[in-house]
Amino acid sequence: MRTKISLLVFLMLGSITGFNQPQHYKRGSVDLYYEVLGSGPALYILSGGPGEAPEHPYRQLMDSLKSLYTCVLVHQRGSGLSRNLPINSQTISIEQYVLDLYALQQHRKDSRIALLGYSWGGLLAQAYAARYPKLVNHLFLIASAPPSYKVWNVLYDNQYARRSQAELDSLQLLQQIFSTRTERELDSLKRVDPDCAEVQAYKAFIFIHVRAMYYDKCKISKANLETLFLNFNFQPIPIIDQEVLESRWDITADLKKLSIPALIMYGRQDDQGESTFYLQQECLRNSEVHIIEQCGHEILEEQPEQFFRILMDYIKRQKR
Repeated sequence: MRTKISLLVFLMLGSITGFNQPQHYKRGSVDLYYEVLGSGPALYILSGGPGEAPEHPYRQLMDSLKSLYTCVLVHQRGSGLSRNLPINSQTISIEQYVLDLYALQQHRKDSRIALLGYSWGGLLAQAYAARYPKLVNHLFLIASAPPSYKVWNVLYDNQYARRSQAELDSLQLLQQIFSTRTERELDSLKRVDPDCAEVQAYKAFIFIHVRAMYYDKCKISKANLETLFLNFNFQPIPIIDQEVLESRWDITADLKKLSIPALIMYGRQDDQGESTFYLQQECLRNSEVHIIEQCGHEILEEQPEQFFRILMDYIKRQKR
């Protein structure tokens, strides 16, 4: 178990509640799910992680955009209702996630789609557009992870710099308590025995990481943190980390060939670092960039009004 949190870190979650009747499709032996709301051209919404349950704030996004798009909230493999599969390097890879999206687009018979990706979801959106450029008509990249391994370690440096010595010491002490458990064991334990010492230490460890993602830590919701910890499947994260770094994953050359319109939005104090977002802008030549001041990675918690104002204004101008 590592002390570094992944670059593909997560967003806050809300409670698991029914929003729309989930719909089902299969790719091979894997059962996958999605939800649909609204009317108009198709917009696929991709949550963070990988492993984040597609709940709050993504259902808030669906509700806000339902009059403009047919919003398709994707339950990615290993998360939400698509969680029930073995998690290993054969089932979890960027390629598997891309092929899942392709199968969903074929299943729904959407000729072209817009992709809205948050954090890891932004990386997946870029990977899909690079692989299937003729199937994508728009990209919305919100606090998106980068399209190259080359800036992968910027997050680690930023998070380290944002922690006090007491927090760094706490991370080491907490890790000693749960380090004998695998991610799979911890994921099971937090459901069946949430009050055990290992789970409580793991939760405190994750909470310290999450705090580094905010500009204003007073805006952290304890209720959202509790739900995040329970519903997030952390198992895919180290697998994707390893893939990106060991394979030197880099799609920047493919992205530079695209003319797809893209909105890039991020918080000035996002712990991924501005080099991540500069790289996206450099690769996507038909992009528009908006920076939200006094805001970290959790834009919808820290600056929701600015986020929706920028998003709606951009969509309005694109639809003219």
